[in-house]
Amino acid sequence: MATQFFTFDGDRIAYTREGAGDPILFIGNMGSVKECWANQVEALSVRYEVICADHLGLGESDVPAPGFDVERYLRFLSAFVDHLGFERINYVGNCMGSAMGLLMAERRPEKFAKMVIINPLSARTAKQGLALRIVRLSELFPRLFALVLRVAAIIRQPRWKFFGKLVNVAQFGPRNWASALVRPLPESLATAVSFGKSGSLRSTSEIVCDLPGLARVDAVRPGPDFPDLAVIWGDLNIGLSPRAGRELNRGLNPQEAVYLPNAGHLPMVEAPEAVTTVIEEFLAY
Repeated sequence: MATQFFTFDGDRIAYTREGAGDPILFIGNMGSVKECWANQVEALSVRYEVICADHLGLGESDVPAPGFDVERYLRFLSAFVDHLGFERINYVGNCMGSAMGLLMAERRPEKFAKMVIINPLSARTAKQGLALRIVRLSELFPRLFALVLRVAAIIRQPRWKFFGKLVNVAQFGPRNWASALVRPLPESLATAVSFGKSGSLRSTSEIVCDLPGLARVDAVRPGPDFPDLAVIWGDLNIGLSPRAGRELNRGLNPQEAVYLPNAGHLPMVEAPEAVTTVIEEFLAY
């Protein structure tokens, strides 16, 4: 798939399009790249137009200037949705992608048909998980984290790819770590290259630590015009808190709530068939 780009306010976001039919936009978490949706693209592009985007700061997208926060990104992604040119679009997100989807739908419900939200990032789900603590460590010891990335960047490609694999596997549920290390993960090289980009860690840290912005996700209360909503949680998630996710669901009141017992922070990679089935069935009804 050829990568396309959309530019807004001086920054470019990278995305791919495949298939034909009703559109689905996929946006993942701040620790992954658009290639993490490969299983869903393969399964769904026979009936849908599948669009996968890299977050600003990751993958093939530009690294934004300092001051990257939730509101700034919300304006950017809203413009990107308009650029795609559909009257209404289905949306699938994970973590930060879920947070942005919920906030966009709250602001512009008429743009979205149905939403499947995975492991939604919010101030509460972040505070009760490990992700926020790791990001804050990177802020406390920026030189150490930068050194790790620089060393990884000069290692020859096979090991560089393994570094990307470690980044992905660390987001799996702990009981999946051993099997994941010997399993092919095609997105590993793209992940490694992504985190080797100058400024990537800084921009990721900025937006993930924007707790006032993320608290808006905790306050979302879908009204009658809000798109139909399905929420998926990986019960092995240690980055965000599934327990806090259950509390979040009480406010979101989704039409469907799914808890995957054998998945962590990357259910679309850890349990691809289960995630794809939820998406297919929810969009079809």
